[in-house]
Amino acid sequence: MRKLKISIEINDEDGKNLVKAVSKREIPYMKEFERDGFEAAFGDLETAVIEARKEASEEAVRKYVSALSKKNETRNKS
Repeated sequence: MRKLKISIEINDEDGKNLVKAVSKREIPYMKEFERDGFEAAFGDLETAVIEARKEASEEAVRKYVSALSKKNETRNKS
């Protein structure tokens, strides 16, 4: 198996990293395509990509909203 890594970064206008989210999945290698057939192996690949993208996206949004919320709380206390 090979590894798929999807990462999402949210940066501010100065390029400073605000949020980073990473998701990793195993994906089929050529052996699996040959052994399991193209459709089955491609299905596994497609599922891994969709799940990793969803996980990374949800994590990035959650972290970003949390950071905004904390920043807003700090402003309101001032």
